Amino acid sequence: MSEILTLWNETSAKKTIIDYVNSITNPESANFVPETERIAILDNDGTMWVEKPVYVQVFFIIDRLKQMAEADPTLLSQPHFKAAAMGDFTYFSRLDPHAGGDVKKLMKIVFDSHAGMSQDDFMLMAKEFLDTAKHPRFGMLYRDLTYKPMVELVHYLGDNGVKVFLASGGGMSFIRTVSEEIYKIPRERVIGSNVAFETRMTDEGPVVFRRRGLVDPIDDGAGKPVNIELHIGRKPILAAGNSDGDLHMLWLAQKSGYRSLSLLLRHDDAEREYAYNGGSEKALQMAKERGWIMVSMKDDWKAVFKD
Repeated sequence: MSEILTLWNETSAKKTIIDYVNSITNPESANFVPETERIAILDNDGTMWVEKPVYVQVFFIIDRLKQMAEADPTLLSQPHFKAAAMGDFTYFSRLDPHAGGDVKKLMKIVFDSHAGMSQDDFMLMAKEFLDTAKHPRFGMLYRDLTYKPMVELVHYLGDNGVKVFLASGGGMSFIRTVSEEIYKIPRERVIGSNVAFETRMTDEGPVVFRRRGLVDPIDDGAGKPVNIELHIGRKPILAAGNSDGDLHMLWLAQKSGYRSLSLLLRHDDAEREYAYNGGSEKALQMAKERGWIMVSMKDDWKAVFKD
């Protein structure tokens, strides 16, 4: 039995990953990849941590909208404030782009809810939420609902000279608050959707504040390769995702010029997590056509949230 990736079952998915890493790190291999080109890019929501019943950041926003409505009840005339006050997760799940929703509308709600706040204050607020708030089904802190086999994969890749980045459709700053603690991924390696910023001069010097509005492109679908180019400047040789929003990124890895590996995570374990295919139909078809490796939570993982 392999002592590598111990949270993975002895299946073809695990063998493929280990064989791939061995081939790109062996200087005598025809598939050897120089360390400077060993870039892995992983989606976050639904690939590294739980994304149901709504994205973790949406839970954070729901709390914020409740607070704002309590301070100003007139805000309840707006549907997203009303939904937050009523705990109506369905309203927000319908905005999920992978369920046919309006991603720009969702991200506008996400970013505008903290407009006018300094970036430092936002980071503190996000960190406090992730350190204290618990998931409604599992009763665990959101920050603890990482997929432990995927975290193990991140560490395995890092131990083999692969530089791992996150490319999330969620807010970049939100994930950066905990990426080092929960994944050991430095915050400068976190790519995500961006709010507009501005610098204001204060008595204590320049301070970065959050503004209303989005910075295009949103880090989902076709926006992911653009942001990868902007933030990294190299194509990944390994990519992992779980939905149609990751399709472009998974295919991009096959255009690096080196041997590549694209992993598509399947949510098929209703007992330990959730079982759903919605929003991944195109990616599942593409995986078959392009030879991507499908990873089954149910069959390939010994554990999900716990070691």
